[in-house]
Amino acid sequence: MYKPKLTPLSLNDSAVLESLPETFTLLVWNLQKVNFSHFIFRPIEELIDIPKPHLLSLQEAATHPMQNRFFNFPFIMAPNIQTKKNHYGVITASSFNIQPYQQCLTRTREMGLATHKTALITHHPLANGQTLIHVNIHAINFVGTRTFKKELNLLWRFITEQSGPMIISGDFNTWNKPRLKHLHEVTEMLNLKAVHFPDSRPIKTLLQQPLDHIFYRELNVKNAQALSVPNISDHNPLIATFCTAKNT
Repeated sequence: MYKPKLTPLSLNDSAVLESLPETFTLLVWNLQKVNFSHFIFRPIEELIDIPKPHLLSLQEAATHPMQNRFFNFPFIMAPNIQTKKNHYGVITASSFNIQPYQQCLTRTREMGLATHKTALITHHPLANGQTLIHVNIHAINFVGTRTFKKELNLLWRFITEQSGPMIISGDFNTWNKPRLKHLHEVTEMLNLKAVHFPDSRPIKTLLQQPLDHIFYRELNVKNAQALSVPNISDHNPLIATFCTAKNT
């Protein structure tokens, strides 16, 4: 049911810049399938009061088949649902070079919904000559903890042998302690650290457990913030500014 036929949906744009700067900002946000069609060619900083980010990690985004911008950024999409009018899934967007690497559609469908979830792995050249590996994930939700762990481990197979700077971000649906514990165990296996937010209250929770996270390695975090932007989505944006190794 609604299984996407495009995998991944990628859009080339000759206007993108070659590499992310030495200091760059990532915005992570589950958009909860809100219709942002009127923001295709409008920057995200017109929607929420933030400086222009360099990299967007969006979940539950909706696009139409001929769309070539999201918040006025070129983007790559890994859909988990495809209908006659729209694709739904995760989007990684940037004005800087994005190289698609792998879409990881879950093998399991969510109970009651019969839909998959998805993750998108992309590579991003950095100013110091390294390549950033970014994993944008919307983790499977309406399944048991054992299936959640299995799907997360399948995703990890695509990145466990990859070296260098890495960011994993998105909505992990870690709404109970066993899910959250397993997420921290597998991120530690990859030498990833969690981004900590001075005020975590805006971060979406369920059953008192946070759902949205950012993990990183071989980068420095300059600052991080969870924004409160009610009445747009049922999740709030997370923002983290990183420095490459050249600035350490």
